[in-house]
Amino acid sequence: MQAHDAIIIGGGHNGLACAAYLARAGMDVLVLERHGVLGGAAVTEERWPGYHISSAAYVVSLMPPEVVKELELERYGYQVTILDPDYWAPFPDGTSLTLWGDLHKATEEIAKFSKKDAAAYVEFDKYFSRVGQMLKDLMFVIPPNLTLRDAPRLLSVAAKLRHWSARDIAEIVRLFTVSGKDFLDEWFEDERVKGALGTQTILGAWCGPMSPGSAYVLLHHWIGEVDGRPGAWGWVHGGMGAVSKCIADSARAAGATIRDSAPVRRVVVKDGRATGVELEDGTVLHAKQVISNAHPTTTYLDLIGEENLSDEVVRDIRRFRTKSGAVKVNLALSELPRPSSWQGAIPGAPHTGIFAISPSLEYLERAWDDAKYGRSSEHPYIEAVFPTVFEPNLAPDGKHLMLCYTQFGPFELRDGSWETEREAYGNTVVRTIAEYCPGFENTVEHMEVLAPPDIEERYGLLGGNIMQGEMTVDQMFSFRPIPGYGDYRTPIVGLYLCGGGTHPGGGVSGAPARNCARVVKKERRRLGR
Repeated sequence: MQAHDAIIIGGGHNGLACAAYLARAGMDVLVLERHGVLGGAAVTEERWPGYHISSAAYVVSLMPPEVVKELELERYGYQVTILDPDYWAPFPDGTSLTLWGDLHKATEEIAKFSKKDAAAYVEFDKYFSRVGQMLKDLMFVIPPNLTLRDAPRLLSVAAKLRHWSARDIAEIVRLFTVSGKDFLDEWFEDERVKGALGTQTILGAWCGPMSPGSAYVLLHHWIGEVDGRPGAWGWVHGGMGAVSKCIADSARAAGATIRDSAPVRRVVVKDGRATGVELEDGTVLHAKQVISNAHPTTTYLDLIGEENLSDEVVRDIRRFRTKSGAVKVNLALSELPRPSSWQGAIPGAPHTGIFAISPSLEYLERAWDDAKYGRSSEHPYIEAVFPTVFEPNLAPDGKHLMLCYTQFGPFELRDGSWETEREAYGNTVVRTIAEYCPGFENTVEHMEVLAPPDIEERYGLLGGNIMQGEMTVDQMFSFRPIPGYGDYRTPIVGLYLCGGGTHPGGGVSGAPARNCARVVKKERRRLGR
């Protein structure tokens, strides 16, 4: 009976990256992707003739330079342009704030609103550079399971963090528990400045800026970098599908085999051990180790099955929270929007960075209030990028793309359904943008709205949660996805997780894949394979 060294379920970017790492270690690796296109949520698709859009994920920031270098992604065509400014935020009073990556330029902008806030921003930047680096220390750590058996790994982690002071630890704990509003109130006084900075307190989260723990959401996005610039966002040339393609090419070059249109029905478990997988067509493929890039809940309850798990594990995985209010709105435009508060050429700074409608923290909280009670936001948070400014060939001549990440739209609506609400929500987004860009609604030629149920069905992200599970203190590090199995292993011997539902969490990074590959290789040696 021929058996692969490893079978990886799911050809999303983490599954592909795990395959690349394992193949480079000399393992015989097979990746099985259920769809006809690789990449999971990191894909580029032609939704309308001539328009190539990054349907779900649309920018990079969390991809560590270690992954880019080790998998030689630039050799396979990985090219990123930094979005600058980081954010451009217009306000109802006709003013706007440009948050540049350059600290001096950013403080000059903030000083227009408050000289005190401009001075505070310098210290704010230093603070997050320090705390962000602390969290980077943990990015490639295999989380210990907090048991006596894991004492050696606990000591190893402690040694890695020996430079952390008691105050450092206190700050990390505080960020995990304090609200984004309380945190920003400590630093700034102008509501517009706080509104622009508060955008990242809710990204991908099922919470508002006044919710406890939302300060950490801000920090999670601050640890990213592009070309060595901390906190930057970048556009990948070719769209997000290019990320997946480059990783897949790296994996294939190392010897991995990748199959699309090969949905897995279940993991074959014998005597508490994974021995392979069964495809939807009934074919059984054998492997010495199996790695799942699927959502943790899907892996445990559907692929493993409750009959192979203890009641405690089933209870824990059912408690894993994976709600979301993210709605992606993709627009094809006849021309770029012209904000009334922007003075300059079109395209100009608003179109080379992230365009964000977030006039105040109260605005964001009211958007969240709607979602809490089962309504889509009447005044949603919107951030948008314009890929055709960087790559005109992504759309027909003279046309443009506007990819909008928005919040909030709850998975389950109190009244009606997304079948009736989808177009209405898209129109709300267009109307909101038009309040800052007169005539915008007349430039929209095509619109695609991906509500949480659509994100779940299309990309396997349960609840529509783009992080593959909520990023809260009880679902992070050693507790992600469930207590006792934060180290990429599962209760089934020889079965592992490598997706965003494990440490260090969601986003297009490849970090969970890199960490999981280390565990798989070590386990393989330990088992004498």
